Amino acid sequence: MIIKIAFKNIWRNSLRSWTVIIAITLGIFGGLAVISTATGLSKMRQNNAIDTYISHIQIHDTNYLQYARINDTIFQKEELISFIKLSKFTSGISTRIKAESFIQSVGGTSGVILNGIIPSNEKNVTGIYKKLDQGNYLKNYKRKPPIIISKILSTKLNAKINTTIQCTFLNAQGESAICLFKVVDIYNTNNSLYDEVNAFVKMEDLKEYSQLSGIHEIAIKLENESNVESFRSKLIQQFPNHQIDSWRGIAPELGYADKMMNLILIIFLIIIMLALAFGIINTMLMAVLERKKELGMLLSIGMNKRKVFWMIIWESIFLALISGPLGLLSSYLAITTFANHGIDLSFAASGLKSVGIESTIYPYVEDKFYYIVSFLVILTAILSSIYPAMRALKLNPSETLRTAN
Repeated sequence: MIIKIAFKNIWRNSLRSWTVIIAITLGIFGGLAVISTATGLSKMRQNNAIDTYISHIQIHDTNYLQYARINDTIFQKEELISFIKLSKFTSGISTRIKAESFIQSVGGTSGVILNGIIPSNEKNVTGIYKKLDQGNYLKNYKRKPPIIISKILSTKLNAKINTTIQCTFLNAQGESAICLFKVVDIYNTNNSLYDEVNAFVKMEDLKEYSQLSGIHEIAIKLENESNVESFRSKLIQQFPNHQIDSWRGIAPELGYADKMMNLILIIFLIIIMLALAFGIINTMLMAVLERKKELGMLLSIGMNKRKVFWMIIWESIFLALISGPLGLLSSYLAITTFANHGIDLSFAASGLKSVGIESTIYPYVEDKFYYIVSFLVILTAILSSIYPAMRALKLNPSETLRTAN
């Protein structure tokens, strides 16, 4: 009976009720739209970095990342590679050697990291080969060994395809090694911070020039990202004397971005719920003031205060039950549509590309998030209706009737 009366009461001033419902719906829609776009940006940057050049897990000698010395190679490489290949989690593995090099052409000079790779293995781990202008992934040249440089380095060095480039670095004997490479292709990951310091050569060529027999890095790609931490733990347990990092440790800025996204989610949830709470409190207080005579009569004829209290509570819940699903449904439809077709942010393309994000953004929100918002909407409605309900209980029936007359 009380529930039926409460539902009818919210339509007694339908204009105000619909104003509140629309406001709450738009608040939920706007909040989820911003959250999904921000999360989509973060996910795109993360996935692009992992798939293009980081991989899920990397293994190094414990001193290599700190000092980057050419002789700090992995000492259990055969055992590590065998263990990784036998794992059901692994989809690809690539070994690399690196050299910090001074690179120059007729048109300019720069400092880079030479990455010595085995192209057939690297294809299973990273997607640099997809970012090439000509699709020439370190194919053999008769006279000079091949090198791939970035678009940024190409501009800085004034080097094009077929340009000869000289690289100078210290070899494993501590001597200066000078070698000539021919540019066979140019890549562009859209991450300027990465592109301006990385070039790729064949491992066999870099080993010959560096006089190095070992490897500096093992990069691992897993079938499922959710297995990263568990597989990393197994590797650490099996090979404790190595530096084994997940993508979060390799690129901590991506981990920070994840944390920032979580913080943004919390902040927007709070904003959405506060907007909902203020809307309900304001509406219900106005309803109580307008119905002072009615509430006074109900109390004077002996209606239980508890029933009056719950009548106000249910009115608030009904407002939330109408506006909440409308906001969630409209958000879901919009996010799903744009997740398939993308949001064009070409006006900010240069800024997005500098941090490795394409100009078309695909919003993303986990399904569980909709359930969380639904629960919080109802909870907020109940909590925010307590104050108006308490105000209704404090009404003096005789004084209310006298004032109304």
